[in-house]
Amino acid sequence: MLWIVGGIAALCGALCYGELSAELPRSGGEYHFLSRIYHPAVGFMAGFVSATVGFAAPVALAAMAFGKYFTGVFGMGSPFLLSFVVVWMVAVFHLGNLQVGSAFQNVSTLVKLLLIGTLIAAGFFVPAKQPISLFPAPGDTMAILSGPFAIALVYVMYSYSGWNAAAYISGEIKQPKKTVPRSLLVGTGLVIVIYVLLNAVFLATTPLGELKGQLEVALIAGKHIFGAAGGRAAGAGICLGLISSIKKRWQYFRRPDQLHRQSVGQLTNTVLFHRRYF
Repeated sequence: MLWIVGGIAALCGALCYGELSAELPRSGGEYHFLSRIYHPAVGFMAGFVSATVGFAAPVALAAMAFGKYFTGVFGMGSPFLLSFVVVWMVAVFHLGNLQVGSAFQNVSTLVKLLLIGTLIAAGFFVPAKQPISLFPAPGDTMAILSGPFAIALVYVMYSYSGWNAAAYISGEIKQPKKTVPRSLLVGTGLVIVIYVLLNAVFLATTPLGELKGQLEVALIAGKHIFGAAGGRAAGAGICLGLISSIKKRWQYFRRPDQLHRQSVGQLTNTVLFHRRYF
């Protein structure tokens, strides 16, 4: 139920961004929307928060998960140190060669999708350890409104981050008024189905006691589905997929009237010292 609620929230966001992208078809995402609707200073603050927190937090969580999975698969290394090293390695890798970085992204994403599909398909042939339901049972209302559910929902929303990605490049897409809303809705809907099915398989095939409080749930579930060796292979594939999620994200912040491809420092000076913003 947690992943369904998170998916509904992401889908609501995709609907909103789809409408805004159709009316304001230009790259920039929330920076562009808020600058046009309210004020360029508001758009800058939203872009600044996205660059420093909105993009950094999912990268940090993916790096933490990579450290835990790597340690679980290979039995060596410090999860914290591995998280730190992999972020810097991927950043340097992407800065060094764009074509190689793009090829790596495509291959690792394909491997990740194949692994997820394999886990979902294999989960249907493994005897269920406990019954599960995709719909709330009587009495679940209090659990959904509880504090622990809200805290868990924060991490679920990090997993759904990226539902608005098409809005950032709408200016580079042909017929953005049609293509961007369609891509946001179809992409978000597909991810919801995948996440719900994948977590249903995890819950059905693995005892809840083993999953409780664990970060590397796919590794634990993979061992129950494929055996010890197969579980480690699945964990290695998850490691590769997590690397593709730890990528350096660059944005150009544009002010619709004058600024074009200015650096963050230049735009900061414009917002802070241009008297018409006060």
